[in-house]
Amino acid sequence: MHHLLIAALLLSPAAPVLDEGRLHTDRAAVRPTLPEEDDAFSFVVFGDRTGGPDAGIAVLEQAVRDTNLLDPDFVMTVGDLIQGYNARPAWLVQMNQYKATMAELNMPWFPVAGNHDIYWRGPGRPDIEHEADFEQWFGPLWYAFDHKDCRFIVLYTDEGDPETTRRSFGDPDAQRMSPEQFDWLNATLETAADKRHVFVFMHHPRWRGGGYGDDWDKVHALLVEAGNVSAVFAGHVHRLRHDGPIDGIEYLSLATVGGHLPEVLPEAGLLDHTLQVMVRDEGIAMAALPVGGVLDPASQTAEHHARIKRARSLRPSIEQPTQDVVQASWHNTLDVPVTIDVHLDSADHRWHMAPDHAHVDIEPGATAVAAFAVHHPVGPDRFWDVPRVVSTVRFTSDERAWRVPGATVNVPMDVDVTAGDWSPAALDVRGAGGLRVHGLDDAIPADA
Repeated sequence: MHHLLIAALLLSPAAPVLDEGRLHTDRAAVRPTLPEEDDAFSFVVFGDRTGGPDAGIAVLEQAVRDTNLLDPDFVMTVGDLIQGYNARPAWLVQMNQYKATMAELNMPWFPVAGNHDIYWRGPGRPDIEHEADFEQWFGPLWYAFDHKDCRFIVLYTDEGDPETTRRSFGDPDAQRMSPEQFDWLNATLETAADKRHVFVFMHHPRWRGGGYGDDWDKVHALLVEAGNVSAVFAGHVHRLRHDGPIDGIEYLSLATVGGHLPEVLPEAGLLDHTLQVMVRDEGIAMAALPVGGVLDPASQTAEHHARIKRARSLRPSIEQPTQDVVQASWHNTLDVPVTIDVHLDSADHRWHMAPDHAHVDIEPGATAVAAFAVHHPVGPDRFWDVPRVVSTVRFTSDERAWRVPGATVNVPMDVDVTAGDWSPAALDVRGAGGLRVHGLDDAIPADA
């Protein structure tokens, strides 16, 4: 009886609930759970820019545009901001390029020094290499700031061997924290004892040991003793890797934003990405976002959709091959320049086709041609198949590069069915589009 009564109460309509003035309805319905009201905020972390091609600066530019859409409170870095490994004149050029790119952020950003930013190569090398340049143009080698009752600490991991001044990220003697920086860190943690969270940023992931030695052990002990250090972020290795939590502290190394990658394999942490960190009283939440993966809803206008539709309809006009040459042409009906990425393909892999791909740039209203040399060493037989023109369309609008699949079109060819070895076999002409078979009265239509 009691069970039935309880069930009836649970199933009966609930009276309208305002939930302390936050939920407003005149409907008798199950009420949704409202979110907690707290002092949550987010920041974004950028990985290494360096070690890749000069064109990698475009990846950083896209990361800036992505981050402006996310609108975090600020952006942190983990070092290797410029290519470096040079003398002052080239260093200053790269520094200005990086700072000009980051100046497009709608929020503050904070630098961290990496080996590419500090190591000097060339004549006139000072003992401190580019340390003075970094502090003059980027910021302090180590520092801290507070935001919304949290402390953010930036460490410097390229002080070098105190005996020889040699700098190396593979020599444990050159990867030790100086007494000066250690004492500063200790004092900074003490004054942050009442903070909700403490976050640490540096370039080299020293906690991994190996060539970094064991000097990080004493630093980690200091962070654990503080009791409120939530996460440590580093870069350098150009691979996203999570090594925490260790004694309650998250350890994470980031991959790149335009830096060198041995291959692109997001599933293995090899990608250009940013890291979004959401901070709440009870903890943090992190998400790695591939660069270019943040879409501006305002870009999805009717005009843009019409442009995408026209791009997808750009089909090549293919001439009948002559002297083993296939020519495909496109007419750009868009109002912006396009690039056609094109290659030939076939189920018959005996075809010799060159080049293996081509890029065709076409201004609005113009027509352009791609030419390929083709040759089949055997000729029609039971395994023979026509080549196909496979294309992708790229264009830029609203400061964003767009890539849409184009058309796959069969190359029209004359085929002599009396030649070659056809038996026992069947001639499959589905989708052959314009295939003409000698010995038959009519052309086989494209939709046959």
